[in-house]
Amino acid sequence: MYESFIILLAVAALLTFINIKFLKLPTTIGLMILGMCLSVLLLFVRHFDNELFIKLPQILKELDFHDFLMNILLSFLLFAGAVHIDIKTLDEVRVPVFVFAVFGTIISTIIIGYLSYFAFGLIGLNIPLLHCLLFGALISPTDPIAVLAIFKNFNIKKTLSTKIEGESLFNDGIGIVVFVTIIQLITGDEKGFSIHETGLLFLREAGGGILFGLLLGFSALFFLKKLKKDPKTAVIMTMVVATGGYAIANTIKVSGALAMVSAGLTIGNWVHKYAGFDTKTLITIFWEIIDEVFNSMVFVMMGLAILLIDPVAIDFLAAFFAIFIVLIGRFVSVFISRFLVRNNKFSKPWYSLKYISVMTWSGLRGALAFALALSITPELSGHFIVFLTYSVAAFSIIVQGLTIGKLVKRLKV
Repeated sequence: MYESFIILLAVAALLTFINIKFLKLPTTIGLMILGMCLSVLLLFVRHFDNELFIKLPQILKELDFHDFLMNILLSFLLFAGAVHIDIKTLDEVRVPVFVFAVFGTIISTIIIGYLSYFAFGLIGLNIPLLHCLLFGALISPTDPIAVLAIFKNFNIKKTLSTKIEGESLFNDGIGIVVFVTIIQLITGDEKGFSIHETGLLFLREAGGGILFGLLLGFSALFFLKKLKKDPKTAVIMTMVVATGGYAIANTIKVSGALAMVSAGLTIGNWVHKYAGFDTKTLITIFWEIIDEVFNSMVFVMMGLAILLIDPVAIDFLAAFFAIFIVLIGRFVSVFISRFLVRNNKFSKPWYSLKYISVMTWSGLRGALAFALALSITPELSGHFIVFLTYSVAAFSIIVQGLTIGKLVKRLKV
């Protein structure tokens, strides 16, 4: 595993150089495109010289995409993203963020699930409704890794960008709760299924994760305040929070992702407002570097992940329908959620349409959705869902990611 990690880091560095020197695309998009090109090259090698292919480093196999992202990189990336969020601006839009993260995710899951079921039936694919809803649950949350990475490159109004970024940081916890609940229904656990149990699951995963993250963050602040003259040790303390805190959260069965977001926001607020200059500078630079390095590795892996798709599950017509349906689900969920939080500032119909359009097109999907898809067994249409998820994620990161800046500029939001 260590050798694969080093090779992946070296490949990410090389592809980053190629992107900066030649493609000149946003790093996230450039790395995924180059990773996909490398995957295609490896597929040719496997087809024409399988012995040579076997001798090449099997990075994805040895690292295990799902485990590597969910248990190693995710805590760092979410903490790094949360540390840089302006909590004052986030507090101003806390109601929209909550509504989009909770109600938007649930609405999107239902819409995508049912539309997928009917669409796949029209093209002769017999995919059970609950399997389609499972796909809806994992693809509905916007990916905080993708959103935060790409939004760095565009000049979007602060309140709108904070809503989109805040939603992406929080809605993955909601999506995971829905995802787990649907798996329980499919696997026969519905005998004991009830609204009461669903509520408890939500409180344990989402509410427990947030509360644990706040406790973790304020506990860390107790020590950080005593380390104002020792910025290096302060940085180490933030690392302990991002690693140990995530591990403890998973152990006590609460959302580690939401715990990292809560802890990161708490510590980030202190860093930006009260930390000494040296401490603030060192913590900010350190987590920016961590963010850049691990993001590059994630999206190189995302590009290489073509190799994980079972060729038997490939259906381009189904992928086309899935992409279109996910956009519809996002639009409707944003439309409904938007009018649940109407206010005077955004009450004009023309602004609402612009707002909804940007929110819809900026709903990127990425590595988190793909990692969840990889956890689905073949009996639950796992191979097919992996292919659909990859298709939607690739489209959102490359096509939507490359055009969101132009859309924002054109609509002047």
